[in-house]
Amino acid sequence: MRNNPYGPRASAVRLISVITDGWRGEVVTALIPRDPSSPLRSALLNERSERLTELRILEFRVYDSVHIEESEPADAYRIVDRFTCTREALPAQ
Repeated sequence: MRNNPYGPRASAVRLISVITDGWRGEVVTALIPRDPSSPLRSALLNERSERLTELRILEFRVYDSVHIEESEPADAYRIVDRFTCTREALPAQ
């Protein structure tokens, strides 16, 4: 099966951002549709899950997840996951 460059999966990759300074950061999943049958919703939540799994493999720990309602009339929301480096992975001082 060929990947569609304009399909839900490609859109999901573009709509999730990871911001970090190397020790802590945020994964921002934007514009998640509320409609449970939306292919974009499914793709966004799957991509978010993959990014969080990658962070755990790299010894980061998610310590806070915030569900933010959009103020515009769009029927969507965003999730911000904050993460930090685990204590064991920090360099000795």
